This record gives sequence, C-alpha cells and structure tokens, in this order.
Amino acid sequence: MRSPRTWLLTLLLVILLLLPACGSELSEEDLVGRGGPTPQAAVESFLATLNEALQADLADETARRGWAERLASYFAPSERADQRLVFSRMLAAYVQSAARPVYGSTATVQITYTGTEVIERQGDRAVVRVVDGQVTLQWLDGEGQVVRERTSALTALMGQTEGLPVLRVGGSWFITEG
Repeated sequence: MRSPRTWLLTLLLVILLLLPACGSELSEEDLVGRGGPTPQAAVESFLATLNEALQADLADETARRGWAERLASYFAPSERADQRLVFSRMLAAYVQSAARPVYGSTATVQITYTGTEVIERQGDRAVVRVVDGQVTLQWLDGEGQVVRERTSALTALMGQTEGLPVLRVGGSWFITEG
C-alpha cells in the first residue's frame, strides 16, 4: 500500500497535469487551519476544497499559494509545512501544463463519491473510506463539447485499498501522512 503522501501526490499530479484553471479568490478565513468535527467531515471537506481548487484561477502566484495553504490546512498541524510545499509544487506544475491538455483545448475534472465511513478507529486515530469515489476527467473542444472522457476509481489513483488515515488534534480531525 502506498503512503498517504504518495497517493496524494499521484492523485494531484494526474489532476493538475491534465486540467486548466478557472477562477475564485481566497479570503483570509480560507487560510486558517481546517479540520473537521468528525473523521468523515475532515475527509469530505478536503475533497470539496480540492474540487474548488481545481476550478480556481491559479495563474496568479498569490492565488496558488493561498490554495496550497488551504489544502495543506486539512492535514495535521505538524505536517502542514511539508504538505504546503507538495501542493505548491503541484499547483505550479498544473498552471504550466493547463494550457496544453492532452486532448482538445480545455479539460475539466470532478471528484465524486456517495459518502464516507470510518472503517477503523483507535483513540485519536481513524481510517476513513471514501465510498464509490471517482475522478472524472473530460477533455473539451473549443466549443465546450466533450472530446474524450475518462473515469477512474479514486482508490486506484490514491493507491489506497483501506482508506485515508486521520488524526484528532485538540477537538478537530485532520488528514495525516500516517
């Protein structure tokens, strides 16, 4: 089984290298540490924010930095510096390749799932499974028509068969590297 860092890097590299950016700005509130009141909420919030980031205008370095910070804030506080660097690099690579999708003139990505469930919990640690998780990539022509589409299981991209490890720090749950 791959480590959480490896699956995250794999997932984001696939997404970031294939897609273009679209716009949204971050507020000061977005840069605050995030987590969730439950293990499932931490994972669901992260996936929602990742979907938002994939639709954001990342051409501006400040915007990319903000999104990298926001995504990293879903990880345990002691892991954020490393995750911030990982997300910063991936978002920068995304911007460089977004103008040249594999097919067509633009591409979109959407992560979907039907729910999450805790499959293991011991004290302040848990493992959360993303139920029916899928990543759908669509390549579009200049008129916005789908030229090609690919759907993959989220677990296949993540290299995870069990689920995502999460950790409770204080009163909140965060994704962790393990």
